[in-house]
Amino acid sequence: MRPRSRFDAFPYLLMAPGLLLVLFVTLYPMIFTIDYSVMKTQVFRQLSYVGLANFQRLFADRRFQADVVNSLVFVLSSVALTWVFGLALALFLRRQSWGNAVLRTLVLIPWITNQVVLALMWKWLLNGDASPINHVLSLIGIPEFNPLISTSQAMPTLIFVNAWRASGFSLLLMLAGLAAIPLQLEEAAEVDGASRLQKIRYIILPMLRPISLACIVTLTISFFNIIVLPLDLTGGGPLNATEVISLRLYREGFQYYHIELASAITLVLVSLDLLLAWIYYKLIHIETGGK
Repeated sequence: MRPRSRFDAFPYLLMAPGLLLVLFVTLYPMIFTIDYSVMKTQVFRQLSYVGLANFQRLFADRRFQADVVNSLVFVLSSVALTWVFGLALALFLRRQSWGNAVLRTLVLIPWITNQVVLALMWKWLLNGDASPINHVLSLIGIPEFNPLISTSQAMPTLIFVNAWRASGFSLLLMLAGLAAIPLQLEEAAEVDGASRLQKIRYIILPMLRPISLACIVTLTISFFNIIVLPLDLTGGGPLNATEVISLRLYREGFQYYHIELASAITLVLVSLDLLLAWIYYKLIHIETGGK
């Protein structure tokens, strides 16, 4: 009979400090958020238990309803543009050459650059009379414009800047997916007379579906929680036209000190993230045939 092996606790002791740190920075904030979301507070002082009243107040707020709509428009549009930009760039830059390597590096720069820097750069480029873009347009007789102060143009501008910033991430994933596609498939399609568009539609896009799903869901969760870019580029304006849920959370918590509302908004965002993670799991489960 084979002797029972002794339990070795030493590896777990080595992991314990890291595990305790992770639990502290994740579990404690969650408990804190749940606790404050059901209380009436004065800054961090708990006054009384109110149950779900904070959530009822939040969902009845027309401004929060507009924030939810803004978030959905911003996230869905940004994800779609980012995926399209990344795919187009990957198809253009997939061949190995020194020129393509330089272009890939240039595309990646916005993704690794601090969002504050990017927001200030675009704010300067689009800022009315001081804009170099408007100066060039005036030289050729085109009227000046400032989309950051327009309620109809601010959101599309924010979406474009965010998609431009994140295209490097999408490019990396799409390049990895393209590298995994056997060249024999494309060569066989060319022999059969398939055009470039037909190869993209019937070979490349189906083969890229799993990595596209990963890219889309990762970007969706990231964009739902973005704060710095909308805060520094538009400030949520004009007239709250670009205020998203994460920006409202920042303002309630760090500007107005409504800790109970900020906690309720945090739980709403966490619920959305968990829902998206579940959808991601289901999509991957379907894509892999339930394996």
